[in-house]
Amino acid sequence: MYFRHINLVEVYEQLEGFTFYKGADLSNIQYQFGETLSSCFEELSYAAFDQCQEDAWKVFPAVEVAAEVGDVIEADLEQIAKIAEISMPSRRTSAQTVIGKLTILSIHSSFGDFDFWQKTSLLTYQYDILCWLYSKNKIEEAFEVYELILRTQSEREVAYARRFTSAKQSEIARERAKKRHAPTNKVKLELLAEWDQTAGEYKSRADFCRIVSQREGFIYRTVYDWVARHDKCKT
Repeated sequence: MYFRHINLVEVYEQLEGFTFYKGADLSNIQYQFGETLSSCFEELSYAAFDQCQEDAWKVFPAVEVAAEVGDVIEADLEQIAKIAEISMPSRRTSAQTVIGKLTILSIHSSFGDFDFWQKTSLLTYQYDILCWLYSKNKIEEAFEVYELILRTQSEREVAYARRFTSAKQSEIARERAKKRHAPTNKVKLELLAEWDQTAGEYKSRADFCRIVSQREGFIYRTVYDWVARHDKCKT
């Protein structure tokens, strides 16, 4: 396995109870990357179990899911690297060498031909390197990797759209997304309605977000971001 930072076993132990807007980080993944990676690892479990067990990450032991998903990621990365005619960097390879190889993988002419799952595997690997650099306070290098992540995310969205060409498949995808985000959206709407009704009772927006986050057990920066965006849309 090529990961340097993310603990896959912990991810699948915690994934079912993970909620981005409330609670602890997902394993050792930095908070700001948790939501994207939770979705990626959920999706990769479908690929690892032949897409016939939609909730495999809930049904099977975390260590088993982690092993299967790890094999999928490793095979996908090696396939991409083979086409790009490079070798995957080892866990001891320097940051700059890793970034150089990631750049080759991301811009190689064949990249657009890889499927959704292969691009998802690459995305998780890129995030693993980003998390690792972030933990080492290598901010300049982390920004370089994030630029590559944006490119991969864009390509992955194209691959995703190709997977769901029929109306029925598109509806299934929408329903899954709606179900996944329903709890977050409900809480968000309730808090924004409270802010609209009681804003005058607080010293500031920050005061409201601090009090609400403490009262409800939410993460302050998430609440503040919701309220700030909401206020911006009203102006």
